[in-house]
Amino acid sequence: MLSNYIKRNFRLLVGAPILLVLILAACFSSVLAPQDPFKIDTKNILKGPSRAHPFGTDQIGRDILSRVIYGARVSLSVAGAAVFFATLIGVPLGLLASYIGGRFENFLMRVIDVFVCLPEIFVAIVAMAFMEHSLRTLIFTIGLLYFPQFARVTYSVASSIKTKDYILSAVALGAGGPRIVFREILPNMISVIIVQISFTISFAMLLEAGLSFLGLGVMPPQPSWGQMAGTLKDFIFINPLLVVFPSVVLFLAVFAINMIGDWLQDRLNPEIVR
Repeated sequence: MLSNYIKRNFRLLVGAPILLVLILAACFSSVLAPQDPFKIDTKNILKGPSRAHPFGTDQIGRDILSRVIYGARVSLSVAGAAVFFATLIGVPLGLLASYIGGRFENFLMRVIDVFVCLPEIFVAIVAMAFMEHSLRTLIFTIGLLYFPQFARVTYSVASSIKTKDYILSAVALGAGGPRIVFREILPNMISVIIVQISFTISFAMLLEAGLSFLGLGVMPPQPSWGQMAGTLKDFIFINPLLVVFPSVVLFLAVFAINMIGDWLQDRLNPEIVR
């Protein structure tokens, strides 16, 4: 019995504890960080792991463990806020296109298809190169890059749902458009949206990390895992562990979110083949 439960929920049991630890680190970073992540100590530059600095110190003597913990707050919040923004735009557009139909549907979905085909990292690099470097701009840019995916998924599922018998019955009984959309169609596609959110968060984290690594995302002294790896890459031959620690934590975060996303996919939408 227990073995069957573990087998069915293995990915959740692996991913959830990792993600929970990272979320707790983000929420309580000011308490958990052993030292001030912004404190400069020129006497301890590029030091390896020690009792005082378990992850070592960076090029200006800041404690890397403390910055990794604080980086959880930035990396997770940027990805979460960007995906929330993308969901807020994409889902209503997908519903609107599916329900209205006709020329509006064709025009909107062709525009969405163009956005979906654009290489995300390239567009993000170009956009961030000409915009103010701030967390708000970063969230806005990532959100705009991912809302077409939510619009496309929502449109596809809503178009399938609106042909169901219970929707046709509601229309025959005189139900209005808003009621059909918000009381009949949307509740029956929440599971698909949740799964899409879980996977998109991991993509958004990687995109933020890539931009920050290139110096176009989170700017110093504010730490994020990608920004730390990018800043410390120049010192990889002096102390490789300096880059390893934030990179491993980023990998664990993406791994955990994908494991949970896979589990949600199997539990909520078992008929969908990945």
